[in-house]
Amino acid sequence: MFRNYFKIAWRNIVNNRFYSAVNILGLSVGIAFTLIIAGYVWNELQVNKNIRNADRQYIIQSKWKDPNQGFYLATLGPLAKTLREAYPNLVANYYRFDGISSNISKGSGLLIELIELPKP
Repeated sequence: MFRNYFKIAWRNIVNNRFYSAVNILGLSVGIAFTLIIAGYVWNELQVNKNIRNADRQYIIQSKWKDPNQGFYLATLGPLAKTLREAYPNLVANYYRFDGISSNISKGSGLLIELIELPKP
């Protein structure tokens, strides 16, 4: 029975070559893009899975008085280290990232982990 189905399908593919090629090409491109999008979505969902206490990670950003003075993600270099030294019970770990010449690899980042915020 399946052999008859394959014979009929093959005959239609041979008789209608152009339309068969268009359909096969369209299906393969559609499936390829679907898999690419699914891979991208999967990758985006796995971004913070390996970070311990991901809900308590913070990025220090600067709000410059003069908007032309610096980039919003840039801050003074020793700020994270100073925070760690001044508030050891507040900052558990820090990473320094300059955004220009640093290479980030798996296991590092530009995040500061805060234990708890002090009461004013």
